[in-house]
Amino acid sequence: MLAGDNRLKKRKDFKKVYAKGKTSANKYLVAYVLNNNHNTIRIGFSVSKKIGNAVERNKIKRVLREICRLNIHKFISGIDVIFIARSKIKGISYSKVEKELLKLADKGKILKRDEDGKIMY
Repeated sequence: MLAGDNRLKKRKDFKKVYAKGKTSANKYLVAYVLNNNHNTIRIGFSVSKKIGNAVERNKIKRVLREICRLNIHKFISGIDVIFIARSKIKGISYSKVEKELLKLADKGKILKRDEDGKIMY
């Protein structure tokens, strides 16, 4: 589970990120990214009813949360991020979801990099 200060929870925060954030996407996920006035990263998740019933949606959210929790040190701080699951995410493996989420984060330029421009691990 993500720590409380790393979660995006309030409706107004979600609306602000949707309205003003920059987007990047792949065939499994969409990411909205917005700078915030905090010193931490805050992450939110959205899984539509189109993807499946509550059990399936919650499973996808749990997987996304766990991936973010384990990789939180790779993200830059001072941003709000919302990951939105697309319907193709249903049924793919944990490792594939993790790979695609990190690729998307790299595409959105929200991963930490060293002075050579390589992703920090």
